[in-house]
Amino acid sequence: MMSRLGLSLLVWVMACADSHHASDGGVSGGGDTAVGDVGPAPDALTERLRLTEPLGSCDAEEQARCGCIGGLRRCDTCTDRCPTGSACDENAAVCRRRDLPTGTDYDGSTWDDGCSVVVTDGRESPEVSGWRLNPESHYCHTGKVCGASPEDDGSVFSHMSGLCYPVSFCQAAARAEPPVETLRCVYSDGSDVLDGPSTSAGCPLGDPREPFCGGACGDDLRCPRYPEILLGPDIRPGPPQACVGFSETRSFGVCAWGSSRCSRGNDEDNSILLGWCATGYGQDCSCLVTHPQVDESRWLQGYVVLASVCRDYHRRFPDSTECVDAHWAPIP
Repeated sequence: MMSRLGLSLLVWVMACADSHHASDGGVSGGGDTAVGDVGPAPDALTERLRLTEPLGSCDAEEQARCGCIGGLRRCDTCTDRCPTGSACDENAAVCRRRDLPTGTDYDGSTWDDGCSVVVTDGRESPEVSGWRLNPESHYCHTGKVCGASPEDDGSVFSHMSGLCYPVSFCQAAARAEPPVETLRCVYSDGSDVLDGPSTSAGCPLGDPREPFCGGACGDDLRCPRYPEILLGPDIRPGPPQACVGFSETRSFGVCAWGSSRCSRGNDEDNSILLGWCATGYGQDCSCLVTHPQVDESRWLQGYVVLASVCRDYHRRFPDSTECVDAHWAPIP
């Protein structure tokens, strides 16, 4: 939910977006033109942290006593506590630690690579204080996939929520004995993870502010932070972006701005989101729409990305993506 103050800030961003952003100049400007004169240093919005430490471990003794899934000790088959520094993820039924146990990242706290995916069944979005808002939906900061509960089917604005795991873990969980009946791995569009995206092709070079990620681009490299709008003209590096778009048919994804998504038919909120994105980056933004979705005759969602990045991603997956504006019209 969003307060009236939050809505007022969004309206302000929409009003000032045109005065802050320039026409779309592609990626040739790199990070140097990302946030204008009042924003953070350019490298703050292009830095990517590689997460090389494993999420946990499982030695021979633990394998014999509890069982392992994808290199992590099971917690559903054991009565003792998880090892120090880790906790039981009840969805995945394994002991795992935080993705980044450090006190120096972003706002001075640790963060989890978690997910909360909303896939609607086509009903109208609810109004808040007279304003119809797109459902909040965020995905993994890395190229991992969402390990959610099987009861969270994403319908009627419910959330498919959980922690993020490599595709290889989800595949191991599907083969585990005894079965893990509490886990459903899904992509950012809510579709099920089965064989995983193809990794045979290489990872192409993209815009360093919103780079390609996941699948062929790997699962342990965090997306850069996005420019976050504060009161007045201030812009700071926000939380890490989400790695979205990759699926069983798209071999890699792209890092997308913020945690909100566009939705077909909600022009006002779409305009505000795209305006906020454009103000932060100093360039036009658009909605990246992937196909297929749950019921495209009734409801479509898209990810907020730079327009230049959307065009680049669409060129690589022309049959299953499109780039649209706030009114759901194709961008030139």
